[in-house]
Amino acid sequence: MAEFSMQVDIAEVIIRFESDVESDLSSLSRVFRYHCTDSSKEPDCTVVLKRQASFYLPKDAEMQWQSKCHGVVVPPEGRFGRWRIRISTKYDLFGVASCYYSRERDEYYYGMMQDKSWIRYRPSERRIDYVLHRAPARKNKPGVIDAGSPISAMPLLLHVITTIHGRFLTHGAAVAIDGKSFLFLGRSGSGKSTLSTDLAKQKASFMGDDLILLYMKDGVPMVGSLLFPAKLHLDNPNEKVNVDVPEKMQTDYCKSAPLEAVYLVQQSGLPTSSVEPRPAAEFLQQLMDASNGMIMQYDKQAWLAAMYEISERIPYYIFHFGDRSTLDKSLLKNS
Repeated sequence: MAEFSMQVDIAEVIIRFESDVESDLSSLSRVFRYHCTDSSKEPDCTVVLKRQASFYLPKDAEMQWQSKCHGVVVPPEGRFGRWRIRISTKYDLFGVASCYYSRERDEYYYGMMQDKSWIRYRPSERRIDYVLHRAPARKNKPGVIDAGSPISAMPLLLHVITTIHGRFLTHGAAVAIDGKSFLFLGRSGSGKSTLSTDLAKQKASFMGDDLILLYMKDGVPMVGSLLFPAKLHLDNPNEKVNVDVPEKMQTDYCKSAPLEAVYLVQQSGLPTSSVEPRPAAEFLQQLMDASNGMIMQYDKQAWLAAMYEISERIPYYIFHFGDRSTLDKSLLKNS
C-alpha cells in the first residue's frame, strides 16, 4: 500500500491515486481541487504512480492505435513489440500517443512520446500503473525513473480512465442552469471559453471551458465537468492566462448534469446573439469531430452508440455569438 493516497470524482467515476511521494498528491490535489472527494464508495479505478521502476512491453503486444492532436490518426508501421519500440521519424513526436495490447496478459499499454510517460492498465484488477517519465526499457536494459510531475501526462491518463468507464472526452465548454447542462462546441478561438465564463457571471454553474465528458446514465445523456483553470484573455488581448473561474468570478460550479441542448458557437458580430436549429446528422458529425475519435476508444461500439443516441435525442443549434454586453442566459432556455 502506498503511503499517500487521495480520491477524485470525475463524471461519477471514483479514482483513487496512490504514491510514495507526497508531492505527487499535493500537485494532483491542486489540479483536481473541485473534484477531490472523501467518498466511502469502492474506487472504480486505482492509479498507482510509480518511480524507480520500469516495465517491458510483452513480445506479443500489438499496436491498437497511434494518434496526435484530438484524434488525428498517424498510421502505425506494422507490428510493435518488446524488441522494437519506435515512432516513424517523418512525424513530429510532440503530443503523439499510442496504445498497445497484450492478449496473453490481457494488459493495455499507453505511451505519450512528449515526455515518455507510460501507462499500463490491467482490466482484471481495475488498476493503472503510471510510470513517470520513462519509456518501457529495452530488453535487459531496465531504466531508472527520473523525478517528475504526474501532471505531465494527465490528458492521456484521463482519456484512458474515462473511456474505460464509458465517459468520452470532448473538446467543448459547458454550463448548467437549473440542473440542466448546455454544451458548446466549436473550433479553438470560436468563443467557447468566453461564452461559458460570461454565462457563469450571470450565475450559470460553470462546468469547464476546454474539455468535458459525455456519457449515458440510465438512458439519459449526461455532461461531466473537468473543473480545471480556464484559459482566458484578461489584461492582455494577445495572451491567455489560467483562471480559476468559480473562485475568480464568485460563481457556482457543477460536476455533472443531464444534457439539455448543444450549440456550435460561431462569432456573428451582430448586436445580439441568436440560435438556429440544425439537423441531427450534422450534430453527429460535430460530436465525432469534437471527441477523441473512434480509433482511440477502449470500447469503440460503446462510444459510437453513445454519440448516435446523444445526436438523436438532444436538440442541436448554431449559436450566433453577438455583442457580449447583450448576452442573456435565458436565450439557452428559450431555444
